[in-house]
Parts: sequence; C-alpha cells; structure tokens
Amino acid sequence: MKNFFSRLRNGVKTGTKKEHSANYGSRVGDDTKELDPVKTPAQDSLASSLPIQERAPKRKTFGFMKAGDHPAPASAENAGLGGATISSSRDPAIVEESRSREPASRPPEIKKPSLLPGSDGEHRLQEKLGTKDRACAFYDRQMLNYLAPAMRDFISRQEFLFVATADRHGECDCTSKFGEPGFIRVLSDKHLMYPEYRGNGVYANSGNISENPHIAMLIIDFYRDAVGLHINGKARVVESDELLAYAQKLPENVIGELNLEGKRRPERWVMVEVEEAYIQCSKHIPLLKKLDRKIDWGTDSVAAKKGDYFRLQDIPLYNRVGGDKAMEIAVDVFYRKVLQDDSVSRFFEDVDMEGLRLKQKSFLAMAFGGPYQYSGLDLRKAHGRLVEHMGLTDEHFDRVIAIFRETMEEIEISNKETDEMIAVLESARDDILNR
Repeated sequence: MKNFFSRLRNGVKTGTKKEHSANYGSRVGDDTKELDPVKTPAQDSLASSLPIQERAPKRKTFGFMKAGDHPAPASAENAGLGGATISSSRDPAIVEESRSREPASRPPEIKKPSLLPGSDGEHRLQEKLGTKDRACAFYDRQMLNYLAPAMRDFISRQEFLFVATADRHGECDCTSKFGEPGFIRVLSDKHLMYPEYRGNGVYANSGNISENPHIAMLIIDFYRDAVGLHINGKARVVESDELLAYAQKLPENVIGELNLEGKRRPERWVMVEVEEAYIQCSKHIPLLKKLDRKIDWGTDSVAAKKGDYFRLQDIPLYNRVGGDKAMEIAVDVFYRKVLQDDSVSRFFEDVDMEGLRLKQKSFLAMAFGGPYQYSGLDLRKAHGRLVEHMGLTDEHFDRVIAIFRETMEEIEISNKETDEMIAVLESARDDILNR
C-alpha cells in the first residue's frame, strides 16, 4: 500500500491544497480507500456548511444561523489612540520622498500546488534543516482535519484550554481558559464550542476573532495522561442569548448553562470549525496532582484574583502610562488643544513651540518618575513674565489642567493614572503662579 505522503516526498504533487485540503491525514492512492470523517448525530447541523473565507474575513458565519450584517472593523486610518490623528511628521514632501524610495512592485509569487498541511514557512524550514521526511511522517500519522472519536472523548474530560488569536494586523494574544471537566463541548467531528465567563472586560481574544477568525487551541491533560491536543480552525463569538434561539440543536449541558443566573452563566460562547487536529506528545508534559482550592467564578476581588501579584503599582507612573512614546504623543496632542483654546492660547504666542515641546516632555518625564532630569528654567522664573505681564491666574491654570485631562482621555490613559498625573501637576500650581 503506497502512502500518499511518500508520493509527495518523491515529487508527485497533484491538484491544489485548496482542492484537497480535506484529505490530509488520511491515506490516498490508487489502491487505497479514503477515510471518511466520523459521522455524528443531528448536532452537526448546528454549525455545518461553513464557507471558507479566502479574503479579509470578518466574522465566521455558521450554517445554523441566519447571515446578518456584522459591523466591519475600524479602518486602519481610524485605529490610532482614541481616534487621535497625530500627523505633524507626515509632511507631504516626506511622504512623496518615501514613496519614491519604495521598490517597484513585484509580480505575485505563484504558489506551488501542495497537499501538505502547515505553512509555506514551516515547509521551507523542513527543507533547509533536513527534517522533511520526519515532518511528512508526522503529518501522515498524526494530523486530521476533523476530530477522531478518541479526540472527542479526550476533550470531554478536560479542564484546561489555551487559546491563541491574532487581530487583522497579525498582532497576537494568547490566553488560558479553565472550567469544570468537559467545559469544552464537542458538537460534531468538525465543530466544538467553549464558554466565555465574566472576566476583566478586555475581550482581547474575542476582539481578535471579530476581525480575524483564525484560532489555535491547545488542550492539555495534566492530571491523568499527560498528553495534549492541538486544534486549529476558524471561530466566531456567539452571545448566550443568541444561542437560546437554537436550543433544540444544542447539547443538554449547554442548555443547562444557558439557564443559569448570575456570574456562573456564560456571557457568550466561542464556536470553532476544526481545520487541523493533532497530538501534543507527552514527552515534556508534567503529570500534576490536583489539590482542593475554592474558586469564586466571576469574582472581581483583587485579592482573590491576586491582581497585583507582579506589583505593577510599584513601577513609576511614567512607565505605567507608556514611557517615552506616551509622553511624546501626550505633549503633541496637549499643545494642539492648547493652541486652539481661546482662553489660554495667547500665553503661547511668539514662543518657540518645538523647544517648548521638548522642555515639556522633559519636565513630565521628571515629574512622573521617568529616567530623565529636567534642565529647564525654574518654574517660577519660567512663568514669571506670564504672571506679571500677561495676567496668568488660577482660572487659566484650571483650564490648562482641564485640557490635560481631555488629552489623557483622547489617548485613552486610564482615569486612575490621569488623576495621579494631575495631582503631580497640581503640586506645582503655586510655583507656576509665583505664590
């Protein structure tokens, strides 16, 4: 019986990956029989007939749901900090010059037909490092594009899940999910789902999935068999209330969770279409012993969550808000607002704004605990002329503080950090006003 991947190693490649991707992991040949995926009960209709999205995918559309209009992700132009557009350095002449330096566009590289799973990058490295035979043997013996019965049984016992996603720019995030044994629900040999409980409100992975449905999952059994299962595929996020409309197609344990109240009820679910499934071997996985520990699901207690375990509040304020880059953006946005404000803009007339920006960045770095020393004039000397000859008062100082707060809101610095920074600025009020 001639193995299909042996044919590949001998240089026989037919068709394209897109045409034959459903076959990898099974044996194909003139004298062999193709292995059909395991057929499952009616739950398969819950999330079947998933179209492959080739270009700029937004949200996965599962067959059991009525297709609707989903909000498109914000355009790249609007993806800056808080919508702020800081473009002083994007002079048209500079832009045109940079374009002139760009290399002429190359013709698109023609992809060679291949039935191998995995990326072009891993295939090139296999060739370079001489591991192609070993890799093809792994693809042949271990990789499927569906969940084998033993895989489905394995998933039903697990309590750990690690998830990796990326946004539309390729920026990655990896997180962990925990639950009671079996919290990951297998719907069929091609589909599974897991719950999203109340968390820190960041929604990093859910946000990524809304822009880019590709997902990588690693499920590890630390307690019994010390082995893992990789699952790669495409996902979409479904609200719990939305799922209730399809109760007749859901497993009973999912219905039970949907009917819970309070913080134990999942807020939403992630549904995954399986494209690759393969083993994480046991070689380096530790076998752990489970100890009793009370878990308060959905708690907001910082102590219970050990929220400051890494003592981030001990880090200087300057570093917590983003360091040099944050100061540069903050000062630029701040002065743009100041110069547009009728009540305080006159204090900045006939001033070297570029020099003032640099001094302000240096002052803020010093005031907020940064690594630089402020070398400008004493605050009383620097503002004496404004007080004596231009009438700088508390009212003007209050307005500048208000503009600073607006700036922090625009670049999305948290209220806590903003209040700390304003407290530092307030401590200089008497010196600035020469009192």
